[in-house]
Amino acid sequence: MKLTRLAYRRSMGRVALPVIVETQPGKLFDVFEEMRNYEFRVALKVLDRVLGVVELPIFETRIMPLFNMFAMVLPREIVFDLAEDKRVVKIYSDELKYALQYPTVPLEGVYVLEHRFRGRRVEFTSTYWTKRLMGCDAASMRGFRGGGVKVAVLDTGVSAVHEQLSGRIYKSMTVYPGMYGDLNGHGTWCAACIGGRTVRADAISRVIGRDVLCEGMAQDCMLYAIKVLGFIVGVGCDSAIIKGVEWALQENVKVLSLSLGGAVEVDCQEEDPFHSVMGRAVELGSIPIVAGGNSGPGSQTITSPGWLENVLTVGAFDPISGVVAEYSSRGPTVDGRVKPDVVAPGGGFPDHGIEGAVMGMLDKCGDGFPDGYSPIQGTSMATPHCAGLVALMCEAHDRLLGKPLVLDEVKLMMMKLGHVKSNDDGWGFMNWGIYELWLETEYGVRVA
Repeated sequence: MKLTRLAYRRSMGRVALPVIVETQPGKLFDVFEEMRNYEFRVALKVLDRVLGVVELPIFETRIMPLFNMFAMVLPREIVFDLAEDKRVVKIYSDELKYALQYPTVPLEGVYVLEHRFRGRRVEFTSTYWTKRLMGCDAASMRGFRGGGVKVAVLDTGVSAVHEQLSGRIYKSMTVYPGMYGDLNGHGTWCAACIGGRTVRADAISRVIGRDVLCEGMAQDCMLYAIKVLGFIVGVGCDSAIIKGVEWALQENVKVLSLSLGGAVEVDCQEEDPFHSVMGRAVELGSIPIVAGGNSGPGSQTITSPGWLENVLTVGAFDPISGVVAEYSSRGPTVDGRVKPDVVAPGGGFPDHGIEGAVMGMLDKCGDGFPDGYSPIQGTSMATPHCAGLVALMCEAHDRLLGKPLVLDEVKLMMMKLGHVKSNDDGWGFMNWGIYELWLETEYGVRVA
């Protein structure tokens, strides 16, 4: 059936609906131009402090030639007619996606203070200490810092003027014309976790009385900032994210970091538009790393696109308490597969955050100080930890083995060296130590 069940359900009771249309090769532009005669314009109404109620275009017309896809808001009857067109492969509903935010560090890596506004004590750590949990500091000491590896952060954008990221963004792109900055802070945190320089968070350090350092996992990687979520709160649609993925693949980006997700409302992977998109990304040699979601601890709570087989799905554990975070989404998926794939430091709810670079809405969220840093938590925070680690692994594979690292090998490594896969934490905690063991056992290479 060309019209997915979700798209059909969405069409019931609607005059028009946002869709993603996949066409036969060579037919994309013909179908796209024909549909331009029928397109609707849909805007999201938001409250702006200065302008009052304004309308922002969230479902925009987009074309993604790499995947033979275009996105458009079309009348229901036109969608039904399009489903009969021989040039069309499949029609998906264009759904909304959101930024997902919500062994232990040593005692000296735990900071305590009274939150200025919440009136209670909070405990947190920082990316300096979680980097050491991941073993990324050991990789750096061995000469692996992510040099030459392209990593794309598909998120709310990135503040290129933040002291952790100034001069570190190789290229910045946005799917929203005129919207480049990160008014949310989520994307800035993720980018700094992956490749930010080592910086002392001055304000919070003075309050606590000792240094609070923040540090990226792969400090020499080539960071691509692709804004696919916007409107301050961090929301975007499937087609915007797919367009961002297309841009990343056209730039030959090796690691895709997606700290985002939305509800799974289809029964099989083939009806999720990200299934073919991520499949194509993997075919081209990229490694998509996706947050599992913050809807735990119930089962079947993994979000899309994290529920897909052809991505590395990341859950979160609390680096202070050493347990899987209660909020971290669990499997099985709706079609019965075990997810997530791995876990990484993400913090624990409500007050065990991880200090990192933020701007905009999330600044002062975790500690009450508007200083460009805040301890936050979520599988969104776990995902860039893994993305930075994988960048180091990609560099090591190229230098030591002369071959590229691929997604299937990352999963095989964890399947053989992790524990039996579970719906709570996948194969367990992925870290540099496991990768070194893999190099030695699989290839006979010992990292000096």
